[in-house]
Amino acid sequence: MKRPHLVNQRENEQGDFWCTVRGGNGANLLTSETYPSRSNAVRAARAYIASVDPVPVVFTYWTGDRPRDVGQTARGLVRSAKTERIR
Repeated sequence: MKRPHLVNQRENEQGDFWCTVRGGNGANLLTSETYPSRSNAVRAARAYIASVDPVPVVFTYWTGDRPRDVGQTARGLVRSAKTERIR
């Protein structure tokens, strides 16, 4: 069985969102451009995943509050990582 590519959606407190791709050996293959929204970064990651079709992929992305919204919410930061295994 082939080792999967690891695709991670990342974000920072300034509201920038991007994706990184690592090979099965853990080496960085690419880093995407930054996007203004989380959904755009996830969409770009899914486009990459579709373009490498028989390669297995593990895709991890964030859901919930964004890091920059911490001061705006009374309950603090509530977010979680979701992981999908594709192929």
